[in-house]
Amino acid sequence: MFLVAACNLQIKITINVQEDGTGLVSAGVGLDPIAQDQDIFADLETILRTTDLAASGWDFEATGKAADGRVWYEASKPFLSPEDLQNILEELTGSPTAFNDWEISIDSTKPKRTYGISGKVDLREGFDLFTDTELSGLLEEPPLGISLEKLEAELGQKPEDSVMMKVVVNLPGAGEQSYDIPLGQQRSIDASGENIHRGNQILGWVIWALLALLGLALLMTAMNWLLDIRHAKKQPPRRPSPTASTIPGSSQSPTPAVPQQSSSVRLLVVDMHIVLFHQSNDPKDHLTEFICRKGGDLDEEEIIELYRQGTLGRLSSEDFWKQVGVEGDSLEIDKEYVRSFDLRPGAKDFLQTMHKRGVPIGVVTNDFAEWSHALRDLYGLHGMQPWVVSAESGVRKPDPAAFEILRKAAAIPFQSCLVIDGSENALDSAANLGMKTVYFNTGTDINPSTSHPVVRKLSEFTRR
Repeated sequence: MFLVAACNLQIKITINVQEDGTGLVSAGVGLDPIAQDQDIFADLETILRTTDLAASGWDFEATGKAADGRVWYEASKPFLSPEDLQNILEELTGSPTAFNDWEISIDSTKPKRTYGISGKVDLREGFDLFTDTELSGLLEEPPLGISLEKLEAELGQKPEDSVMMKVVVNLPGAGEQSYDIPLGQQRSIDASGENIHRGNQILGWVIWALLALLGLALLMTAMNWLLDIRHAKKQPPRRPSPTASTIPGSSQSPTPAVPQQSSSVRLLVVDMHIVLFHQSNDPKDHLTEFICRKGGDLDEEEIIELYRQGTLGRLSSEDFWKQVGVEGDSLEIDKEYVRSFDLRPGAKDFLQTMHKRGVPIGVVTNDFAEWSHALRDLYGLHGMQPWVVSAESGVRKPDPAAFEILRKAAAIPFQSCLVIDGSENALDSAANLGMKTVYFNTGTDINPSTSHPVVRKLSEFTRR
């Protein structure tokens, strides 16, 4: 079913080797955008049964959408010595010959340590690699439970051409080295890297720095001596300074004050709903319309009060839906409501630009914990930290305590934070704490006396 749904299925095996020869093997399957649109994969994480993986020492997790656009499901298992690597790789397939002769070598000398890893990947057994005798007995048409001829007709190409295995090796001092191996082929892998002993390297740098400083000091001393001699020859005889110049309070020009440098921005703080996501109308109206569409029967004031209680952590989303009269599975209702939000135009470019500039982004938002984390998982925003949600902290903006919670989590002073928000009250609280502020407003009703810089588009912010 994976192959019928997806134009391409990628299997990735990652081998991370540490300096002491231990490491981690990760095996993942990535679904491309076409596969993600299939209904059968909408709740795949709950469908998969992974207790056997846990029992054999593997940790399984759905890592979400990656930069390549695929949604990844990965299992990982550590190896405690170079000799364990071969045994763990043999657990990945039903064939004892798929991963052969894997070895890790470590050669240590005084100035550096050299790492090597080699082995063979043999995928010539095709889809038989991913089954075993017991599973083949359960399937109507081994190895996949479907005729390969029928599968080829569905795909419009050979099934083997839809599957690619990528083997990624991370060695100390070498970075990532990847190898693509199509199903039905074999390949030998030989990677190496070297790691300079930091102690010896730093000692060498220190010695060279001291020698350079010594040479520079001698050169500057000689130059100053020569310049002093030349200057003394050209100077007229000195006259005594006026007595008044030595008296405190005399009419001498004061020494100009040195302007204080402002702190640089080390953390960008955004409100997730106002800055990154948007809807067709006011957020409260958006929630009210959704509830009415789902059969809810409360008036707007009651809904807003229940929403406020929920964003303070006093109601779960399940209790909220019940009290507003929306019936059904709360998890499914949460997912439907979260999917009603869209990324604001320019938000993706904004996040990428900040990442390239090395500016981390944190979140302070008034929201239900279930909805906030579901949005983060849906759009793969796990890199935004800290992630402060009012339902978890029990504090709503514009209460300054919300920003204090962020400061403690980020361990960054207020003066090094810049807050982008659509609420002037929240921005006033942030500014009173010493944070820099930007008023994000896409409408026309902007207070002309606002003390905060105004931007109307995210692209405008990145340019300025």
